[in-house]
Amino acid sequence: MKTRMRDAVMPVVVATMMIGVVSAEAQTTPPAPPAPVATPRPSRPSRAPRAWLGGNDQGVARIDTVVPFSSNGTVDLSLIAGTMKLSTWDRNQVRVVASTTGQPSLQFDASNSHVSLEQASSSRRSRNGDDVGRATYEVTVPVGSHATLSAVSGSIDASGVRGPVEVSNVSGSVDVRDVGSSLSVEGVSGSITARNIGNDARVENVSGRISVAGVGGTASVETVSGSITIGGVRGDRVHATSVSGNIDFAGPVNGSGRYEFETHSGRTDLKLASNVNAAISVETFNGSVSNDYPGVTRRRNSDPDDDRTNFDYVIGRGEGRVRVQTFSGSVHISQGTP
Repeated sequence: MKTRMRDAVMPVVVATMMIGVVSAEAQTTPPAPPAPVATPRPSRPSRAPRAWLGGNDQGVARIDTVVPFSSNGTVDLSLIAGTMKLSTWDRNQVRVVASTTGQPSLQFDASNSHVSLEQASSSRRSRNGDDVGRATYEVTVPVGSHATLSAVSGSIDASGVRGPVEVSNVSGSVDVRDVGSSLSVEGVSGSITARNIGNDARVENVSGRISVAGVGGTASVETVSGSITIGGVRGDRVHATSVSGNIDFAGPVNGSGRYEFETHSGRTDLKLASNVNAAISVETFNGSVSNDYPGVTRRRNSDPDDDRTNFDYVIGRGEGRVRVQTFSGSVHISQGTP
């Protein structure tokens, strides 16, 4: 009897104990974490729109657009033949109006910090045998931009840029003015004019005329057969060199300044300010030397063993140093305006 009761009760006890264990586990085991919910990725900050035209060999024939641009970004303009005009405004934008008469070869690329406009040569020649026609650029940029301008056979006109400006041209004219920083110009056969340059100016040419006026820093001008005209340099270093062209200088001579003029057969004409204090040294082989500056002291030095003739002049206290070297060109010194 006891055995039958034990056999009947034991399964119930075991079942009750199992239920208790399961309930205890259900109470002590933490609930599973909820499944992660996908959240949308934050959007990227907006960037200036990118304008790009001319992605194939043909490019485009005309561009007329305005794009956002940094106030001190870089502008890179190049053309093969035509005219280029760069001006400024007080907006953080670049406006480009450009066209070409030949194959549609204009390529324009712009971001927030860099703009480039190029007249690319086409692989297919036009009927007259030219790769491209003549292009016309009119580009307006923020005042503080940096500019790099180049042309093969075209004219370049730039004004009002406050950042550094670099220019290269082969056979066209260059006119750059009102530059707030430094200026560098390289040419071959076209005339070059630079006016109102805030810092240093470096100009090199082969056969074209060079005119530089109003330079806040130093001035370095070199040419082979073209004439050189320099005026109003406020820096204390001036260097001008020409092989067969004339050199004309007008302006002050700083007390700590060094001014060097070199020519082979060209004339050198110095119009020094009325308040100059300078020591002038002229070295020539067989060129004539004349001096009309009032109150100047002249001393002639001649070495019998030297074919050259040296002339030394002193104006005032003789603080600044002016040196002229020529082979057969004449040298003239006179008084100009203050």
